[in-house]
Amino acid sequence: MLYSLARLVLAPLLRLLCRPVVRGRGNVGRRGAVILASNHLSFIDRIVIALLAPRPVHFLARDEYFADSGLKGALLRGFFTAFGRIPVDRRAHRGA
Repeated sequence: MLYSLARLVLAPLLRLLCRPVVRGRGNVGRRGAVILASNHLSFIDRIVIALLAPRPVHFLARDEYFADSGLKGALLRGFFTAFGRIPVDRRAHRGA
């Protein structure tokens, strides 16, 4: 719900203030699997893509973001989960 509210409020503001150019938006279907690949030029890429994509976007995030304890940890976990982040253990070794 928080993600939908953010998209509803912030996407029009982003379009008005920054006037981003989105190419290929029509190639993203309303259903089914899709991979959106970004150059990842800055942290803001994740925010802009999440706001301007035609449907909700989920990103991989390192699991350390979800590991803090206490109130701070609970708030971070809640925030990242609400915005569709999926924890990934980047330290795991590949199996043979």
